[in-house]
Amino acid sequence: MKAAWLRRPVLYPTELRASVNRSIPRTSSETVANPVESASALLTCNVQMSLRVVALAASLAALPIAATDDGASTGVPRTQTLAIEDGARLLVISPHPDDEVIAAGGLIQRVRTAHGDVRVVYLTDGESYQAGVRIEEHVADPKSSDYRVYGVHRQHEARAALEALGVERGALTFLGFPNDGLSRLMTTYWSERRNAFVSPYTRRDRPRPSEIVVPATRYRGEDLTQELAAIIGSFHPTMLAVPRKEDQHADHCAAWYFTADALGDVRRVEADFHADVLNYVIHFNSWPFEDESALLPPPDLPAGPSGWLTVPLTAAEAARKRRALQKYESQMRMMDWFLMTFARRNELFSRPPAFRIVLPIARNPCAAFAEPAAPRAK
Repeated sequence: MKAAWLRRPVLYPTELRASVNRSIPRTSSETVANPVESASALLTCNVQMSLRVVALAASLAALPIAATDDGASTGVPRTQTLAIEDGARLLVISPHPDDEVIAAGGLIQRVRTAHGDVRVVYLTDGESYQAGVRIEEHVADPKSSDYRVYGVHRQHEARAALEALGVERGALTFLGFPNDGLSRLMTTYWSERRNAFVSPYTRRDRPRPSEIVVPATRYRGEDLTQELAAIIGSFHPTMLAVPRKEDQHADHCAAWYFTADALGDVRRVEADFHADVLNYVIHFNSWPFEDESALLPPPDLPAGPSGWLTVPLTAAEAARKRRALQKYESQMRMMDWFLMTFARRNELFSRPPAFRIVLPIARNPCAAFAEPAAPRAK
């Protein structure tokens, strides 16, 4: 069988051994979802919690909370409990190490309890966090080698965190694409028509050899879509957790578009493929508010056709999630307050409206959330 999402020969199971043709004709109905319209809500994580809207937080905390609620009497957006089938196959797309536990540490546990399989794919190593590199590597002016070491360190933390959730190391895949660079791969650095993107932090233009899924992969958007499609087509998830396009971090926003593009490639090859796509959000204005015992939906962010989906956690599951978050020691040193605001008695997801997204696109919908261009490390 020809796997249309793989451009180069790949040593994978028989159904994935093929050459890719990313120039498949696209029908006129294949349109890109509306781009994010506003840059005004850009979140800067290291100052975010100082900008709390105290009055709104207090009023929300006072509202009654239910695992399932139509919202008619309370004003709280409607939520319903997410059903998890026995034997589910969960694929979590994590832009950086720690996002998977922040957003889905409880869901991961619940799938494993239901005798299911879990796989986590890290798009980047989270290596470009300059303030974190300075603290962790004890340097005032980080060099490219410092960023690379920091990325490896975050990989080790991810393995420890998932082990705390009962997930074996073989279920983790690190793709090694550029932190703070994913959104640029959606447009300018899409194909072989121009040189690959070079990370201003690590000065790499490709993942480490051990991280490459599709041979000859470089920092190009086309290559990231192909690698995700190969993983999805091989694992065949029944559930797929990925950030929402409205998440106000450029890498998170881009993660949605690359995943949606990859899903389209897989469906063109396997017409009967279906996965329950679950969106999560981590960065959105001043959310989440610190003084809530439950994780309430972000104000001003519509849930979409599914309504908000909640995964209620037992006390044991919540405690295990906290232990997993604490394995990210480098991040806890920098922003423990932020990570722990997600260690609540539930997790939140939503399903996207029907989508058909094809990259590349002329107007970058994630550019509003991008960090200013960084000077190139030595």
